[in-house]
This record gives sequence, C-alpha cells and structure tokens, in this order.
Amino acid sequence: MLSAIKISRTLLSKSESLSRWTMHAQLEALRGRLNDARKVYQAVLITSHPLKGTSLLWWNWAEMEWLAGNNQQALNVVLRAVGVEGHGGIAILRGRRGLDDVIQDEVQWQHRERWIKMRALLELLANEGPLCACGIFDSYLSGERPRSVQRESLLVSCLVMLYHYGVVLKNPTPPATLRQRVKDALEEYPSNSVILGIFLEAERGQGVWGRVREMLGESGGKAKDVLRRVEEVWIAGWERGRWVSEIERTRSGLGAAVESER
Repeated sequence: MLSAIKISRTLLSKSESLSRWTMHAQLEALRGRLNDARKVYQAVLITSHPLKGTSLLWWNWAEMEWLAGNNQQALNVVLRAVGVEGHGGIAILRGRRGLDDVIQDEVQWQHRERWIKMRALLELLANEGPLCACGIFDSYLSGERPRSVQRESLLVSCLVMLYHYGVVLKNPTPPATLRQRVKDALEEYPSNSVILGIFLEAERGQGVWGRVREMLGESGGKAKDVLRRVEEVWIAGWERGRWVSEIERTRSGLGAAVESER
C-alpha cells in the first residue's frame, strides 16, 4: 500500500491521476479492505494540498463509510469536504452552509450532483430522516429541465440513496416512501434499468405482479423501445415461473420494436 509520502504531487495535479486514485480506492473497498481504501482517500484529499475536481473522491469516501455502518466517520468526511472541523450541531450547520455554497458555485453538473448527494447524506447522518434527504434532492430536481440527462441522473441518485437507507442498511422507513417515488420515476424514465431494478425490488414480496405489469405498460398500450423490450427478458425472470408464459409475448414485442426503429 502506497503511503502519502510516496504519492507524487506532480501526478496528483493531473485530473487523470485523480481517476486512477478513485478506481484504486474503490477496488480496495470492493475487496473489503476499507482501511487501505481510507489510506488512499486520506493521502489524496487530506495529506496533499487541496485539489480541484475531487467531488467524486469525497463522495465515494463518505458513501463507503456510510454503507459500512460507520456513521460518525461518514459525517466527519462530509464535513471535512467543505473544511469544517469539530462535532455537534454547530459543525453540522456550518457543513450545511458550506455544501450549499459549493453547490451554488459549481458549474459542472456531475460535480454539482455529487455535492448535492453529500448535502442529502448530511441530513441522514444528522438523523433528520429520509424525507429531509429527499427534500434536498427535490429542491434541485425542480430546477432541472424535464427529461434532461442531469435530471435523470439526479433522480436515480435520490432513489439509490433511499434504497440504501431503507433496504441495504435496514433503517425503519415507510415502504410507501420508496415505492411511490420509484413509481413516479419509472413513469418518467421507463427505459432506465436502475429505476426499473429498484421498482422490482420495492414490489418484491407484495404479491402484486399485476401492478408490475401495469407499470410496465402492458395494459396502457404504451409504445416501448428496443431497450425496454430487451429489459423485459430480465423482468420476466424476476418472479419464478413467469418466464414460460412470457416468452412469446416478449419475442413478438421485441420484433415489433426492432421493425419500428429501422
């Protein structure tokens, strides 16, 4: 494992090197070596001079700690990302203001989205609950153009955070909180596979395949593109025993979609 002393400042000044360190840290985390991942984040973000374009590193670090159940460490990372030291309510208030300022000043939308995620995560870490976190996303979603890539990406980020909070981390959450949001999102972006996957997971155990079929457009006569038809192959296997009866419908639907796009 490389120490901070061994990291070349020349390399760190290049944006492509930030991508390499990001992938390095993520690989260590995926292998379960959280301490090694922390060393990478600390070396790049704290030991070295502050660098522009580090929003992805800060977000990945905070998310790693959060999903590992280290809420205090995650909170520390969020606060340090905007230069806030200390603990307690005053530090959280300063962190909120700092993140709000960074979001307002950021012009690159991918970086801006990561800071918005950090701002929403701060609400969860401050025990304000998922509705407050969703409120942060909603305040920025309202300013995005309908059907834009930026809006779709931010909407997916909101749903993923809710899914992690309630399903992965098993925090008490009303099921309707996620189910209604993902239902609305699927109506807006019917071919987004991430939204579709979260929708299916939200419906798991509900015993309402008819609702799934309705949302997928089977009863509404909605036109579906090739991507959506391909996804139906996966959807049909979501519930055991459903694929046999879905083969012909999916085959004919995919054929029709291909013909319509020629």
